[in-house]
Amino acid sequence: MKHLLKISLITIFTLGVSFSAMSVEKKVLNHTNYDSWKSIDKDFIISHNGKFISYVISPQIGDSYLYIYDVANGKLDSIPRGKTPQFSVENDFVAFNVKAQNDSIRALKLKKTKKDKLPKDSLFIKNLISGDISKIPNLKSWKLPEDGGNWLAYMIEKKKEEPKDTAEVKEKGEKSDKKDKDKKAKEFKSEGNPLVLYRPVSGDSLFVEKVSFYEIANNGSGAYLVQSTGDTTEVSKVLRFDAQTFTIDTIFKKIGKIEKLASDYTASQCAFLFSDDTSKVKVDQLYYYRTKLDAPNMILDTIDASLPSEWSALSKGELNFSRDGSKLFFGAGKRPHEEPKDTLTDDEKIHVDVWNWKDIEIQPMQKKNLKKDKDPAYKCVYLVKQNKIVQLESKDFRSVKIPDRGNSNIGFSYVSTPYKRAQSWSGRWSNDIYKVDILTGQKQLIEKDINGTSEISKSGKWLVYYDQADSAYYAYNTLKGSKSLISKGVKISWVDELNDSPTDADAYGIVDFTKDDKSVIVYDRFDIWQLDLSGKLAPVCLTNSLGRKLNTSFRVIKLDKDELFIDINKELLLRSFNEINKQSGFYSLNKNKTEKIIEGDYNIYNPLKAKNAETYIWRKSTFKSYPELRISDKSFNHDVVISNTNPQQKDFNWGDIQLVDWVASDGLKHQGLLITPEDLDTSKKYPMISYFYERYSDELHKYYRPAPSRSTVNWSFYASNGYVLFIPDIFYRTGDPGLCAYEAVVSGSSAMADRFSFIDRDHMGIQGQSWGGYQVAFLVTRTNLFKAAMAGAPVSNMTSAYGGIRWGTGMSRMFQYEHTQSRIGGTLWNKMNKYIENSPVFFAPQVETPLLIMHNDNDGAVPWYQGIEYFMALRRLNKPAWLLVYNNEEHNLTRRANSKDLSRRMMQFFDHYLKEKAIPVWMNDGVPAIKKGEDLGYDLVEE
Repeated sequence: MKHLLKISLITIFTLGVSFSAMSVEKKVLNHTNYDSWKSIDKDFIISHNGKFISYVISPQIGDSYLYIYDVANGKLDSIPRGKTPQFSVENDFVAFNVKAQNDSIRALKLKKTKKDKLPKDSLFIKNLISGDISKIPNLKSWKLPEDGGNWLAYMIEKKKEEPKDTAEVKEKGEKSDKKDKDKKAKEFKSEGNPLVLYRPVSGDSLFVEKVSFYEIANNGSGAYLVQSTGDTTEVSKVLRFDAQTFTIDTIFKKIGKIEKLASDYTASQCAFLFSDDTSKVKVDQLYYYRTKLDAPNMILDTIDASLPSEWSALSKGELNFSRDGSKLFFGAGKRPHEEPKDTLTDDEKIHVDVWNWKDIEIQPMQKKNLKKDKDPAYKCVYLVKQNKIVQLESKDFRSVKIPDRGNSNIGFSYVSTPYKRAQSWSGRWSNDIYKVDILTGQKQLIEKDINGTSEISKSGKWLVYYDQADSAYYAYNTLKGSKSLISKGVKISWVDELNDSPTDADAYGIVDFTKDDKSVIVYDRFDIWQLDLSGKLAPVCLTNSLGRKLNTSFRVIKLDKDELFIDINKELLLRSFNEINKQSGFYSLNKNKTEKIIEGDYNIYNPLKAKNAETYIWRKSTFKSYPELRISDKSFNHDVVISNTNPQQKDFNWGDIQLVDWVASDGLKHQGLLITPEDLDTSKKYPMISYFYERYSDELHKYYRPAPSRSTVNWSFYASNGYVLFIPDIFYRTGDPGLCAYEAVVSGSSAMADRFSFIDRDHMGIQGQSWGGYQVAFLVTRTNLFKAAMAGAPVSNMTSAYGGIRWGTGMSRMFQYEHTQSRIGGTLWNKMNKYIENSPVFFAPQVETPLLIMHNDNDGAVPWYQGIEYFMALRRLNKPAWLLVYNNEEHNLTRRANSKDLSRRMMQFFDHYLKEKAIPVWMNDGVPAIKKGEDLGYDLVEE
């Protein structure tokens, strides 16, 4: 029977195809089908020895299932409501959360149950040797060592104290009442919870009460715990757990509070922030401990010659060790201080933002960054061997990166301050790059105004960056202070060859440095290159230009997440993608020889490899087939499908997809996608909706599950409901974004209607969101080809949008018109005619197409008033238009109920105009504010 399950899974898929072919009539997807459509969660895992796989399948609403697959015998176990699995490094157990039933939680929420009163998760631990399962209810948290050990730590919610008997209190009388209150006020109540350190296979366990927080060593050697005890005053303890002896020792005990804790990789060192301050605002001291010490040492109080006099360690900052344990990084800054007492009433306070033209950041950006910028914590380092503190960051150097997991003695700081003011209009995210000596804190300028890709080698010896001004890669040797041009002598482009925005294109990317630290691996559009860091040797194309010959891009797949370099002397796995036919696959690269492993008409996903075995789990999809999990060896042949996510799909009418091309009115050959109903009858006529956003043809083999719309038409859902969808690629010229959309979409839609007789030329529509929404809003001012149009979050007036704010980030919108997606390529005053030509609102009188707009009042990307301007213009001109405003919603909908509502209204809108179905009440009569929330207006108006 163990072997039968593997066969039965394959049989299910085979039969699904067979029944699909035999089926005469299938169901059409409707709005009630969304919730049951499932997906595989991203956190699927494989044990280090490759013998077990775990994954979770979740519906859009409802309870998930966790699966554990035994590779040896094909046995598949399932656990209802399981989530977030992790295998032990020793391959002897798997642990995961189990949540309460979704219906139970929903029922409690309807009763207005507080969040902290809702049912807690349970921790399940399955012994992979015996098959036994342990269950720990009332879970608060749990952690598993990443790189070693056969144990875990879990914390459970402490039991709530039983309330005292009120009758007993009354009997004591009024006099004792005050006394009890005073006594109660002096009692200290620990916020800690019970913690258990547990070996699932042997059953060994240690119970520790009143633990506030804990940190485990990644190699599994041990852990550190903070225990909060005391009767009238808090007493904080730091405990060290030794995983080998399975014992606990107290290394620190003092009256006061511990705020933060860190362990090094091996549990031989720890650090924590402690305060014995009794005032409301506490100042922390930094303590350091290693196993050779009798007790932790206080290494930073409020006075240290290495730091400004008013500084102290801050709990808001980082606290962590370098991987080798030689450095302890912590955050420090201005000491906390008690805010002055508020002496003004709300009516007496002044609330004003002062905008100054000299500000580096405009006020909305300053307000967005207020929490980060107010009394920030700057990175400092304690050098363990030198017993020395060095300040690394400051107001002028806010970001210091240290390679090799913090081990390097060389760091890098990227300083954007000189360019921040101009970012509002330049669209350049430039930095001055500094070398930072970690041992002294000294900084040395390497290069100014770098706006391209950059990468630091593991050793810290090399900084490689792409200079857009020179169209070249440079390597900076941090030890010698010398710079070399390393990409000379090659007549190919290192940057995006298809870039059609009025800005410098960025490089295709840096892969990594080679193991010997003498070369760096980079991409061009198709191939993989080795660049000599000294600049003495000519660049070498590792794929021998095969990618360019095949119109296929090759990209390296890093199978070991812990590997910090690329060993080009070993076989590398590549992912391939053909730009012409959209096939993808896997290739091997071995000593400059590139060979195909598998490739075909599907979208292939990067595989996950077992750390210590040649066992791979991977996925591939088509428009019609969900990307199920597959298991194989490195040949990727004879793979076994181990998941069955949406077996119900066989019962529903789906869609078919094909790659199409045409010569547009701009004279260029365009590609696009055409989606047709699965039960297409070529003798009939079908309405067609064109959806667009930049270029989508590369997604030929992407699977689109039916789901409520956040802003756009769902491809499979509309195909199931008898629509043809056309998704054209659009190429742009600077200054003519609207016209370019017109040239591609109108010509493409007409070409499809000419080519396919089943497309109803008289019933075609268009739909887009954001940039696509703008294009829809523009197109209806230039053509009456489409019978209905839906625009989500459109810019309608570029002259007002240019000076607007992206409220989600606080950024000015100028840069996107001058240099990025909006593609005008100049300022409002030197290209005013282009801003007007491309603004739909100025041509509203020409609109004849019924238009549905969605623009939400909390849109952080496109200002809400853009939708209002267009709607009010169309309303004034007596044009058929509707505006959906979802309250407190963002650019794309975030709440599922709103997404379902939009999906229903959008389909009713297109059904009415493209299928000539009855008009719904909300379109015919509207929904008055007094009926908001009571009458949704979905009902169709009777003729």
